[in-house]
Amino acid sequence: MTIIFTGGGTLGPVTPLIATIEALTLKRPEVRIEWIGTRTGVERAFVTAAGIPYRAIAAGKLRRYLDLRTLLDPFLVGIGFLQSLFLFLSHRPVAVVTTGAFVAVPVVWAAHLLRIPIVLHQLDVEVGLANRISCRCSTVDTVSFDESIAEFERRGKRAARIGAPVRRAVAELTDPMKRENARLRARARWGFDVRPTVLVLGGGTGAQELNDRIGRTIGELAPHVNVLHLTGRGKQGALENRPGYVVVDFLGPEMAEAYAVADLAVTRAGLGTLSELCTAGVPSLVIPLPGHQERNAALMERAGAGIALARTIRDREFVETVKRVALDRDRRAQMTRACAELFPPHAAERLADIIIEVAERKDAHSPRQ
Repeated sequence: MTIIFTGGGTLGPVTPLIATIEALTLKRPEVRIEWIGTRTGVERAFVTAAGIPYRAIAAGKLRRYLDLRTLLDPFLVGIGFLQSLFLFLSHRPVAVVTTGAFVAVPVVWAAHLLRIPIVLHQLDVEVGLANRISCRCSTVDTVSFDESIAEFERRGKRAARIGAPVRRAVAELTDPMKRENARLRARARWGFDVRPTVLVLGGGTGAQELNDRIGRTIGELAPHVNVLHLTGRGKQGALENRPGYVVVDFLGPEMAEAYAVADLAVTRAGLGTLSELCTAGVPSLVIPLPGHQERNAALMERAGAGIALARTIRDREFVETVKRVALDRDRRAQMTRACAELFPPHAAERLADIIIEVAERKDAHSPRQ
């Protein structure tokens, strides 16, 4: 029994699906998992590192702005659709699972044409264009937040809130002993002292604007806090380690240790990242990109789990805000408690159960060779 997962371009749609695959393979170790993603996206290294077979297809981005590449995109989507059809005909999957991203659209269309059931999970508060298109073909829809359900209802669909899946290594940080052990390993790995540690996340593809801000302000931050700066692959630039400041461009299995050692995060507002931070109990200063990330950041702030900052914040105000929150133990404790309430536990297991039910129903009605 083969199940196809699809998503990519950034790590946003990827990490929750990896978490779901972990839960799924624990429940059904005999299931074969394959991934369809982009040829050049950051997800390839992440997925293959998890031992999952990776199939790349052509993918046209669903642009809503003027760009000459838009003329080529329909052809790329069409090629991706045909590639998906051939993959499905040769691999005979019993289900397709997606959290969105433009690469998933031709995959979903091909699955729908071949009557392969589709499980769609909406991560962000705002339903993205890819999922608005894909939900017309989906068999089962789930969401992270109640606020997203109305968008599906407007399209005549029903969606169930299950929360946001997070990887097992991150979920295990809710165990105080495991968290403390991971924190000690992280301090030894990166040479941090007992001062509060700030984790800066540039995102899977790197947020150059945020990376540049840290480069300008690290001289003012480092005397007060430790800083672990994850820049994104190839985005390290001229940034260099110094006492109390460690810069890395990518973390794999060590990511759980990074969450464990962090007392505060500075991050964009991708839901995959926010859900893992909240599960790990790490309060956040969130600097969202325009669009759906602004709604994610607003939700974090309303819940008390994070503080939304404008992209235009002055460096001096940014430094003072980081220092004020990082050094305020009581404030951080309040935000950590709010994190636990915002993201219900066991979302990965719940989504895995839904996938298994859909896949086994399809497999029971599939013709045997």
